[in-house]
Amino acid sequence: MAAPARSIPKAVAIPEAVAIPPGRFRMGSPDDEPGHEDSESPVREVAIRAFALGRTPVTFAQWDAFADATGGWRPPDEGWGRGGRPVVNVSWHDARAYCAWLADRTGQPWRLPGEAEWEYAARAGTGTPWYWGASFEPGRAHCFAPGCALGGERTVPVGQFPPNAFGLHDMLGNVWEWVEDCWNEFHLGAPPDGTPRLEGDCGRRVLRGGSWLDVPRQIRCAARNRNGRDFRCDDYGFRVAHDT
Repeated sequence: MAAPARSIPKAVAIPEAVAIPPGRFRMGSPDDEPGHEDSESPVREVAIRAFALGRTPVTFAQWDAFADATGGWRPPDEGWGRGGRPVVNVSWHDARAYCAWLADRTGQPWRLPGEAEWEYAARAGTGTPWYWGASFEPGRAHCFAPGCALGGERTVPVGQFPPNAFGLHDMLGNVWEWVEDCWNEFHLGAPPDGTPRLEGDCGRRVLRGGSWLDVPRQIRCAARNRNGRDFRCDDYGFRVAHDT
């Protein structure tokens, strides 16, 4: 007989999810956007269905509840502290394992967001490089720039900066966030309905949002990154999503 599943400790909150409304948006960046990379082309219109997305990246406190319940991996915090800081040093496979555990424990279909869902949620109805406007503004996100960092060259606790119009914190900066999609060099041929792109270089997966060690041009809404599914890094984290 299988051992009974351990419950989530009451002291540790399940990630709070924000309802993201359905809509259409233009994904990617034009050639003349400061910091534009070819991988952000072509700009295309994408339809997004309603879904829910974590208000912040998953924190160490939330991850450690998972590790305690499963006897799983406890990633190092680089000496920066755990608790409310975003979990780092987690791979794409690690992130999906957390989603599967959370889904099993809560009965909700938790998963990683798709890349198009992520950008739609980050933009929150805007079409500018950053969700607050056309130019970088210190005090809006945690990255590597004068007036940008809080507490030095490391992560900061989630929720320290103003949210976007959807009520999401840290969509830009602090940690790169794993999404479901396989890496492709361009948006050409990507699904128009916002579903994850599950063809291409699936040994590498996409990350979005930029991090504490990236300059402002790397934390734009359209900026993209990628790495191997098992790669762990001190500026890689994730947030969770679920269907509604």
